[in-house]
Amino acid sequence: MADAAVSRLLELLVSISTEENREEGRLIVGDGKEVKRLVSNFQASQAFLADAEQRQVKEEAVRLWLDQLKDACYDMEDVLDEWITTRLKLQIEGVLDDHESAPTLVSQK
Repeated sequence: MADAAVSRLLELLVSISTEENREEGRLIVGDGKEVKRLVSNFQASQAFLADAEQRQVKEEAVRLWLDQLKDACYDMEDVLDEWITTRLKLQIEGVLDDHESAPTLVSQK
């Protein structure tokens, strides 16, 4: 459940990191190092999440925490999707060069 949401976020972050490294551009506010740090943090959390998934059957607090984590992951995925869409739109319109810094997006959620 939460593991699938985190895996989807990992895929998005790796995709963004790869694109940014290829273009030698900046990412959101920082650079590709920030994405690599986030990917590393998500990977480190995977074992913890696997344990929590098993414990949620017996522990209500763990189940509630996993539900909140899943919601947060979906919110982060929405922000990343919005960022990717905005960046592509600006590149198509010629407003953003492939090597310029990326727009900063703020979620309204």
